[in-house]
Amino acid sequence: MAGGWIGLAALPMFIMLLVYYGAGKPIAQQARRLLLPWLAWSVIYACLKYTRSLINGAPLSSEFAPWMVLTGTSLHLWFLSFSFLFLLLCVLVPERTPTPLLTFVCVLLSGASLWVSNTANLLIPLVQWMPVIPAAFAGLLMQRFSNQTVVPAALGCSAIVALYFGLDTMTPQLAIAGLAVALAVAIPMRQTKLVDSLSGLSLGMYLVHPAVMVFTLIFVAKDEVLFFPLVLLGSILITALLKRFAPAIV
Repeated sequence: MAGGWIGLAALPMFIMLLVYYGAGKPIAQQARRLLLPWLAWSVIYACLKYTRSLINGAPLSSEFAPWMVLTGTSLHLWFLSFSFLFLLLCVLVPERTPTPLLTFVCVLLSGASLWVSNTANLLIPLVQWMPVIPAAFAGLLMQRFSNQTVVPAALGCSAIVALYFGLDTMTPQLAIAGLAVALAVAIPMRQTKLVDSLSGLSLGMYLVHPAVMVFTLIFVAKDEVLFFPLVLLGSILITALLKRFAPAIV
């Protein structure tokens, strides 16, 4: 879909904010918030894949792959497993680590991950995980700086420089994500019920949207003009229902 590359900026943006707000919190709490939905939706998408294999008469090997142990049974679930593993690694960082030293290590590893993402033929899930590592480290560093706009703004500007030098894998999305987070922190908005409601639906919409897309294509519309609003509306409605009846998985 035209402009879809812009929407991908939501992934590093959410990872940055998730690490910023989540690093240092109890791992059990993070497991409930990230691993429980990951497991639940892996089961849901596994059932859908199994059903599809029966309908199409295709072998199960065409629907399932070994890398799903790390990503889940639908590729987009990698966001949850990556986020949990990164937060788990954050526990290993001593609280007394000097900020300059931590910044140096984060910048070094971020640069290395971005270089590898753009120069190596990575396999799943590394091809998904590696490009967003800079965003995760940015979220961690945001906790250390009194001015939270500095780190995401630096990430956004660095991504633009990397893009200028030909590193184009995820760098446009990192640039958008970094600058968007910097603006959001610098220009705080008044909290409203509408904003709270929409933010509360965001994770569930991300988790459910591939299933909604498939059903929309099969049963409703293939026209691009209708497809996007129908998928958006369907994802919102299903997530709202799940928030009411199964809140632990969204």
